[in-house]
Amino acid sequence: MNKFCHTGFSQIQELYNQHVEQIDSALQHCKETPCTNGMAGEPIPYQLRNDFAVTGIVFLCFFLAVYALKNGKKYLYQHIKSFFRHKERAGLFDDTSNFNIRYTLSLGSISCISAGLFVYDFFSKTDPFLFQIVPHYAILLIYIVCVLLTVTGKALLYQFINWIFFDRERNKAWISAYFDLLSGISLVLFPLSLLVVYFNLDFHFSKTFVLTAVISFKILLFYKCIRNFFNHFHGILHLILYFCTLEIIPLLFLWKGLIYINNILILKF
Repeated sequence: MNKFCHTGFSQIQELYNQHVEQIDSALQHCKETPCTNGMAGEPIPYQLRNDFAVTGIVFLCFFLAVYALKNGKKYLYQHIKSFFRHKERAGLFDDTSNFNIRYTLSLGSISCISAGLFVYDFFSKTDPFLFQIVPHYAILLIYIVCVLLTVTGKALLYQFINWIFFDRERNKAWISAYFDLLSGISLVLFPLSLLVVYFNLDFHFSKTFVLTAVISFKILLFYKCIRNFFNHFHGILHLILYFCTLEIIPLLFLWKGLIYINNILILKF
């Protein structure tokens, strides 16, 4: 199957090159005619800030961030402060025991949208042929939906696995810690996305910065996993299961899935 796919892509690329040569020859013929005036212009390279879909996504993230930071400052401050504190059971009057889904969804959505935007920027520079034949808004929407589905699937797996091995309090504390981290990383990813879109941040620097943020996110999850589950021997099983099955494998599936989707889009359009 892969053999035929690669053959099809090579034929598409060959047809595209022939089409470009025909356009160049036509332009050269028009240039040699006496009725032609002026000189041939150069096409403007693709830039994120000139894309209407990217601008709409940035505005959506901005409004979500304003809503969360304006109305939920106390909520966010309490959860950030309590992240490195560990309690066996939440107190009745503990502010951090109240899980407010409005602010969590707002900031978590910003993290997922920013991640999809970074993937969009990466493929726009590494696979320009895809962006020449597929509508940009469709590519951006597909990347964001894929990231959202990955995060949602991981949350459901957390619930199922923790329901098997651990009690309700530990499961609730873990889900809260995961979404607190997902919300907190939005405060890093969204400003970086603004730099990438509107200030032409260097591609290698932005890629390194995003990888650093993701690795830091995993390290903090590892710390919280040990504090929350690693009190007994069966916690070792959860630790291995978590970092092999719930973190590494979903990222690999997401990456391979995005590449496969790109190939399907090229064949479809």
